[in-house]
Amino acid sequence: MHRLLVINPNTSTRVSQVIEALVREETKGAADICMTTASFGFSYISTRVAVSIAAHAVLDAAAKAMAEGATPNAIVLACFGDPGREALEELTGLPVIGFAEAGLLAAAAMPGKSLVSTNGAVWCEMLAELVLKLGIGDKMSGVRSIEGTADDPAAIAAFLSDEAKATGAERIVLGGAGLIPSLPSIIAASPVPILDPHRVAIRKALKLAETPRPTAVAPVDVTDINGLSPFLSAALGALPDSARRN
Repeated sequence: MHRLLVINPNTSTRVSQVIEALVREETKGAADICMTTASFGFSYISTRVAVSIAAHAVLDAAAKAMAEGATPNAIVLACFGDPGREALEELTGLPVIGFAEAGLLAAAAMPGKSLVSTNGAVWCEMLAELVLKLGIGDKMSGVRSIEGTADDPAAIAAFLSDEAKATGAERIVLGGAGLIPSLPSIIAASPVPILDPHRVAIRKALKLAETPRPTAVAPVDVTDINGLSPFLSAALGALPDSARRN
């Protein structure tokens, strides 16, 4: 059976439980699930500082999980912002599927434009940057935060539907691990279709897990690395020479 390593970049075990439940529901027993939570950083990631620390934390979490016996075929980076995704791919040599990238690319492949949304103005800035990085700016009508709508699925659905119609979007991509419990209610209340990026990412990870894992690279000298955890230091010793030179 294929194995998915699912990493929560924040330190909240409650959020990890929500994420794990969703992954197990979506995979329906088709994969062995290894859930891990960042051991340092923020319980709620809402600033660029927190995102930078989370990127370090996911590398550490992956290195620790794999050192302790997890042998995944793919990794799910369970945050609608994907902190450290490219670095995690470099570290592990495995496909790393982030909630944000997977959801945005799926929406961009559909006809018409999509509105992107999450909770937090800073996150919206970073998601707008990711949209440009992915080269799909022409497929997105805008990025909106649901801040100020209160914790009310009907209010969120009404706000986003109005924004989608105003910007000419045919659908909404609404993400954020904290929104997972309320997302079904928001989707049900919205007259505009809402794409769930979390489920998209899980399905994509499951598909990519079917690809054989690449051959492990030989360890290299890491005597110039200081202050990292033993797990991460050891994992960095397995980076290919090309990655170290770059």
